[in-house]
Amino acid sequence: MTADCYHARDRYSILAAMRPRSTFALVLALVIGPSFHGEAFHGEAFHGEAFWSEARAAEPWTAQVFFGPKAPRPAPAQATSAADVETAEQLYAKLEFDEANKFAERVVKLRGLTHDQLVRAYKILAITHGFVDHADQAREAFILLLTYEPDYQADTNLGPKVTTPFFEARGFWRSQPTKPSIETTASIRAQETGALRVTTRDPTRVVRRVTVGYRWTSSGDYSTTSIGVGNGMSVDIPTPPRGRTRLEYYAQALDDNDNVVLETGNPAAPKTAIVDTQGITLGRGGDGERNGSESGGSSILASPVFWAVAGVVIIGGATTAILALRPREIEPPTQATLTPTVQCGPTRCN
Repeated sequence: MTADCYHARDRYSILAAMRPRSTFALVLALVIGPSFHGEAFHGEAFHGEAFWSEARAAEPWTAQVFFGPKAPRPAPAQATSAADVETAEQLYAKLEFDEANKFAERVVKLRGLTHDQLVRAYKILAITHGFVDHADQAREAFILLLTYEPDYQADTNLGPKVTTPFFEARGFWRSQPTKPSIETTASIRAQETGALRVTTRDPTRVVRRVTVGYRWTSSGDYSTTSIGVGNGMSVDIPTPPRGRTRLEYYAQALDDNDNVVLETGNPAAPKTAIVDTQGITLGRGGDGERNGSESGGSSILASPVFWAVAGVVIIGGATTAILALRPREIEPPTQATLTPTVQCGPTRCN
């Protein structure tokens, strides 16, 4: 655009042509302001070739990076996946099976799904596949659903389109040597290093790693570590801090997309094990069995002397009661003959 073209147009079209978001136009509008009209624009300051060369040079430079509208930040993955799961469930409740199926398909391709989100998404996916006559896809989705939730049972009221692929998937799992599962055993001894032992059963090999987290407090961050998939994989637990007897922990099995396919406990709802200061506590499955008081103080009931004395007293009392209540034997009557005698002084009278 030449200087003559700018000279023949009003200020608004000129600023528009110069792209008001450009650095040059922005400075021009701020500096010139209201004087940018009428004869002020026709002065020598706006006629030189240097001025228009600068204008032409500045024109391509848009300032969108600095002054343009900012693109919205993408929502966090967890928030997006949670919203999509809820949307899929709402569409399913409205009997919009095609749309619900599409949303569920999108969810299961995301990364970092929690176990709850994964199970809920595959429930919608498997059932809607059946309703829209995708029998093969429904069976595969049910197989994966039974991987994540082995005890799932399909509602028989849903009809054969859904129950047939479900029963086929259940038949697949019945032919496997074991069901998918993850178990933990906590072995904690006071003033000694403890251990968490994790057993992961994964017959279809969908698990890539297992994450274990633990802490000695009821809040705060977990200490986490990754272990392999197998039987009795051990994680060392440090000696309990002074005054701490409650261990919170969890174990989660993750797939290639870091989705939680199996879990025992989770960061929001961990399992617990409580250790007695005089003994060992084993918490299987994370539920924890409590032996002794949480405060670690000894009780009179834990004293062997108490139980020895109590045993003697109980046995003595029981023996006395038995003897006192036992019926007495009746002796047979005896016979005696009495012969009267009369004494006459020191001798018997005749």
